Amino acid sequence: MTRPSPSPRPDQRSGPRPYASRAVNGCLDVVLGLLMVLLEALICAVAALQLALSRTEPGGTKAAGPPPMDWTPVLVFGAIAAVTCLFGVVLIRSNWPWAGVIQLLAALVLCMVTVQAGHGDYRRSHPAPAPAPSDDPGRTGHQCLSGGDSRECRDSGG
Repeated sequence: MTRPSPSPRPDQRSGPRPYASRAVNGCLDVVLGLLMVLLEALICAVAALQLALSRTEPGGTKAAGPPPMDWTPVLVFGAIAAVTCLFGVVLIRSNWPWAGVIQLLAALVLCMVTVQAGHGDYRRSHPAPAPAPSDDPGRTGHQCLSGGDSRECRDSGG
């Protein structure tokens, strides 16, 4: 003899799934996505301004050599990009598809900004070496002015 279950399953044919119970207005979905992008742009602008002001040294002495690599911009913009990506995934799963896609596109742009900030700081901290002199003095220390090869100039003495 089979007993009925104490917690019966709801009939799947009787109605929509619980997480898809409401349809979101398309315009409201897009407006929400754009408002969130504006808020993130404001946060990024404040962070960039704060990072730029922290790099200026009023009246400080300049150290010899290139400055060390500063990972702060990479970490700040990377964290903002990660949170934006998380918001996008949550919005898509919460039946706000346009707002979620807009957030994921904003996260992609923030990832590119993060890579650009890291690359710029790497180039600032690792400058290109000075170019080597173009003339070849050879063993005698004289530059060949006749246009011949280096063996001819070494043999002629000047």
